[in-house]
Amino acid sequence: MVGRKHVISKYILLLFAGVLCFLLCSCNPILSLNPKYSYSSFQLELGEKISDDIAEYVDMSQLSDEDAKFVRENTSILYDGKDIKDSDLAEAGGHTLTINYCGHQYRQYTIEIYDHEPPVFTKSKSVYTFATLPLPEEEFDNLFEAEDNSGKVDIEYDVPDVDFNTPGEYKIIAVATDPSGNKAESEASIYVQEPSYGAVGTYVYVSIPDQHLTYFKDSKPVLDCPVVTGNAYGHSTPTGTYTLNYKARNIILKGREDNGTEYQSFVSYWMAFIGSSYGLHDATWRTNFGGNIYQGSGSHGCVNMPYASAAELYEMIEPGVPVLIY
Repeated sequence: MVGRKHVISKYILLLFAGVLCFLLCSCNPILSLNPKYSYSSFQLELGEKISDDIAEYVDMSQLSDEDAKFVRENTSILYDGKDIKDSDLAEAGGHTLTINYCGHQYRQYTIEIYDHEPPVFTKSKSVYTFATLPLPEEEFDNLFEAEDNSGKVDIEYDVPDVDFNTPGEYKIIAVATDPSGNKAESEASIYVQEPSYGAVGTYVYVSIPDQHLTYFKDSKPVLDCPVVTGNAYGHSTPTGTYTLNYKARNIILKGREDNGTEYQSFVSYWMAFIGSSYGLHDATWRTNFGGNIYQGSGSHGCVNMPYASAAELYEMIEPGVPVLIY
C-alpha cells in the first residue's frame, strides 16, 4: 500500500511539473506571425536571401525589450533539419524551413527553390602557337572558366582536330552546365601561326641575317639586343621553331675547336633551346655583337648575347617559351 502511494505521488509530481511548465510557457510572449509568412509554402529563385533572423518571420514590434530578448533566446530556425546558419542554401529543389519556439514547433514551411539563371563564362581565352609546336594538354584546361549562382559548374568542350603543322584558326566550343541543367556556350580559338617577327604571343625571335634578338611578351617587344650566332662557314646556328628547355646559372660550356682542341667557357646565364647543346647565353669574352661578326668569328652554334641583355632575359623567360630562329 505504501509503495502504491509512493508511485501515485510520483505521478502527481510529474503531472504538477508538466502543468507548471505549461503555465510558464503560456506566460511566454505570444508570437504574431508576419503576414508575409502566413502561407505554408513559397517559392524562391536561387540566390534569394533566406533570413536567419526570427524578426523576419514574426512581428516583434509590439514586444518589450525583455520579451524580444526572450523570443530570440528561445527560438531556433532550421533549414532541412539543420541550423540555418550552418546550412548550404545554394541548392535548387525542395526544402523545409522550421521555426521552433520554447522547444516546440511553431511553424514549418516548404520551400521550392528554382534556378533559371545559366552559368556565366568569366574566361574564354584564345591561344596562339607556332607551326610545329603543339599545345600541351594542360593548356586546353586553361582556355575556359565559368561561374554559377549555385557555386557549381561543369565545363565540357570538344577539341578540334588541330593540324599544328598547318597555320590557321581552329575554333573550340565550350558548354557550361549547372546542377539545374542551365547551359551557356562560349567560343575560343587556337591560332597556329607562321613563325615570324611580330607574331602574336610571348616568344624569342632571333634573326640570323640581322644578328638581332627580340623578346616579345604578350605580343609587345620588351627586350632587344645584337647577338652573335654560329659561324656561317662551320658551326651554324640551327634554324627553326623551338621552345626553351631549361635555364641555369653559372655553368661551364665544353666543346672542341675545329683543330680538335677542347675549350671551356664559363657563362653566367644559360638558356637551352635544343637539348643541352644549343642555347642563349652571355659571352663576356666578346666586346662587340651584331653586324657580320658571325661570318668570320661566330659562335659554335649558340646565340651569344651581351651580359646585361642575357641577365635581363634570364629573369623574364621561363621554360616552354617558344624560341624562333630564322
